[in-house]
Order: sequence, then C-alpha cells, then structure tokens
Amino acid sequence: MYWKRGLTLFSLTTIIALMLAACGVSTTPQGGNNGSTDAPPAPQTGDNAQPSGDVTAIRWRTRPSDAAEQQVYEELNALVNEQLAAQGIQASYDPGVNQGYFEKLKTELASGNAPDIFWIGAVELADFVNTGEILDLKPYIDQDSDFELSAFYDSVMAELTRDGKIYGLPRDISTMVTYYNADMFAEAGLPTPKELSEQGNWNWETMLDNARQLTDPTDQRYGVGFGNWWGPSWGYFVNAAGGSPFNADRTACALNTPEAIGGARFVQNLYNEQLLPLGDQDGEALFNAGKVGMYFNGRWFAPGIRTNAQFNWDVAEMPMGQVESTWLFWGPYLVNARTENPEAAWEVLKLLTGVEATAQIAALGTNVPPRQDQAAVDAFLGATPPENNQAYLDGIAYAALEAPVWDGNWADFNNRVQSLWDEMIAGLITPEEFGERACEQTAETFTN
Repeated sequence: MYWKRGLTLFSLTTIIALMLAACGVSTTPQGGNNGSTDAPPAPQTGDNAQPSGDVTAIRWRTRPSDAAEQQVYEELNALVNEQLAAQGIQASYDPGVNQGYFEKLKTELASGNAPDIFWIGAVELADFVNTGEILDLKPYIDQDSDFELSAFYDSVMAELTRDGKIYGLPRDISTMVTYYNADMFAEAGLPTPKELSEQGNWNWETMLDNARQLTDPTDQRYGVGFGNWWGPSWGYFVNAAGGSPFNADRTACALNTPEAIGGARFVQNLYNEQLLPLGDQDGEALFNAGKVGMYFNGRWFAPGIRTNAQFNWDVAEMPMGQVESTWLFWGPYLVNARTENPEAAWEVLKLLTGVEATAQIAALGTNVPPRQDQAAVDAFLGATPPENNQAYLDGIAYAALEAPVWDGNWADFNNRVQSLWDEMIAGLITPEEFGERACEQTAETFTN
C-alpha cells in the first residue's frame, strides 16, 4: 500500500497508559526465553519463563512515510523495551526506506541479514512466505496461554494461516473511505457524502453529480480524486461494479468480465470529463490545498490532513456502485525464520500487536486497530478529526479483503495491469481492450 502520512506529534505514551489503565488493560510483561530457528522447541511463555542473564537483541522494521510516523514507532519501541527489560530482551527499531522497501527486504532475507521482525503489505505475503524464510508462529501461539488469537479479525487471520501454519500477526487494518472538503460542499449548496449516506442516497450517481458541480479545471479545482494505484483505482471500481480483479480462488485474472469492464469504463469517463486531477498532478496535495472536493483513501491519509488542511473536512463510507464495496487494507508483522532468538522475537511481536501498542497507534490516528478489543477501538474512535471515525469501521462488514496471490506473482500482475490501466485512462485503449489484454498478459503470472 502506498501510504503517505504526516502530522505534528507529541509523546503519547503516558496518555495512552493512563487511558488503558482506566479501561482495565494489563501492562504486565509476558515471559520468554531464547532458542534456535530449526524445529523450535516448545516455547516457554507466561509465568514459567525465566529471563536470560544476557541481553537478547531483536531488530524490527516498518516503513514510515515521514519523520512523524517514525517517531511514533520509536516511542513504541521504548514502550516495548520498558516492558521487556526484566526478561533481558532489547528491541531495536530499524525504520525501512520508503522506496524499494520490499525489494530491500527480499535481498536481506536472501543474504541472511534481514530484521528479526518486519512489516509488509498483505498483497506481498505470498511472495515472502513462499520462499520458506518466514517463521511459523503456530507453536508459539498454541503454547502461550496468555495470548488470544480471537482478538484479531477472523478474515485477516485466515489469510495468515496456510497449510496449518500461521505466518504473522496483523499490525494494522484500514478500510477505504471518502474524504471530503465540507467547505466546498457548503459553498456549492450540496449535501455532503456523509449526509447523503445517512439518507441512503450515497452512490456513484450522486457522487458523479457532486463531482461535476464542484469541478472547475480552469481554477485547478476538481470534484473527486484518488491515487493511481490498484486500491482506489482499478481495484475499487472493478469491485464496486460487481466484478473482481481475480477469479474466486485468485488463480486467474477476471478483469475481462462485463462487470469489471463496466467499472473501468466509469473511471475512464471521470478522466474524459476532467473531474479529477490529470497526469502527474498530486491529488493528495491538491486535496490538502482545498482544491479537491472528495478524495478516496485509507486511514493513513488522515494525519496529513490534520496538519495541512485549512478547511473543514470529514469522511463517509465509499459510494455504492452496482454493489456495496470498499477495500479492507491490512499489513502483518512477519518473523524471520533465521532469527537467532525466536522466543524473544515472539515476546516482542506480542507487544507490537497488543492492546497497548495498537491503542497508541490508533490514538495517533494513522491506522485502524487490527484488534477488536474495546480499549483499542475506543482509542481509535476518539482520535479526531475526522468526526465520523465510525465510517472506517462500518465498511469492514462488506469490504473486499486485500489478499495475497498464493499461486502467482502479485508484483508482476500489478505491474502489467497498471501499465494497461494507464493506457486506458489516457484514452489510448478502450475499457474492453484493457480487460482483455490484462487477462492475456497476466496469464503467465499464475502457476496453476
């Protein structure tokens, strides 16, 4: 996922700790010991674990988009170390590069110097697991009486489970929503997406009508915008038109169906009418500058608007197409199978994905908690603006899950489809040609 975030940050650790204490959340550290990566012995967890006399170093990584987000994870690292100090475990946060993040990780894994724990996007999961370089967490989960797997969303954990093994724990989730400039709607005398949604009238037709009335290309002012990448472009519009990029078991392309082509045609018309920023214009920057009425994006977009926008804004669910649809984006932490200390890595991972950590990130407003614990959910709902945080949660029930391609190559599929999509929105090929060529040119990316 191509996430851009930014906000002015102050330390949240004390605030979150007090909030969670009020909710009755335990901050007692879990136990653990050291071991090897090959056929790991029964992990020692809970009250029976004894701290090592030596410090055990665990390096972990995310991909921060800016200094503000990096500071959040550095504070989280301090929280982890405070809770694991008595067990002789020392976590070290190693922020990753924004460009080429996944390629660098794959190179490090191949050469044996990757971090012990690292975050990836969900669509990348198969590319990592299929190499055999990711640790199976099931033995640790099964023998840790203090750990509750049911706290995480079932749909997400189902994707992390394969052939009886569990290959990670979710760091975050986010549905895609409609961000809107409330001042632009007020000036135009139009009902906002939230108001239309409450009336049961928020759909592609009303979205298109609003976009036309809000657009003035001569003033570089546009009714709608979204990033030109798979999530908000060909992914969402194909799904909401009743189609899908893949067949049911994700073993073949399905972009050539009438439904998928219909979604592509809708987007091509948006470009033809110049209702959204064209070419290399940065739609996110234009929205923050008050030049875009509606913008489709995930939760990671919110902190930047808080910092940069000089107008009133809020969010609503995605407009109804032929069917109700949005994306459920998510990303897991994985554990390197070559880690020298898998038990210590497990203790760190539990804290990184625990109630306190996910509440801290939720309070910042960057992500929706991957857990259903009420303390984490309450921290997220209280992280305003936007006021309508419930819109992110309401979309979970019907969202299409961001999911790996186990029997193919996601990166190759994405690159080929995106290239054809760019040709289509530029008017060089028709939506029908886009769908047919996409499936023809990606057939070899699937192994079945």
